[in-house]
Amino acid sequence: MPKDRSQMTVRVVPLGSREANEARMDGTVAERLAVVAELTELGWALAKLPLPTYTRATMPVVVTTRSAQNDAD
Repeated sequence: MPKDRSQMTVRVVPLGSREANEARMDGTVAERLAVVAELTELGWALAKLPLPTYTRATMPVVVTTRSAQNDAD
């Protein structure tokens, strides 16, 4: 049964910001991206679901502002 992801949130920060520069783990950017790729594949495998085939341009997302989210509450 698919999980309801309608309430998931992410935080987008400017690339040059302090938050973007705070690495949560050691290693080069390429090494960290390799870890993310591996964890992503493991996560989908554990969920017993195939990797998504949609492209970045067709990802099923909704872009909204924090104030719009607060207004909905």
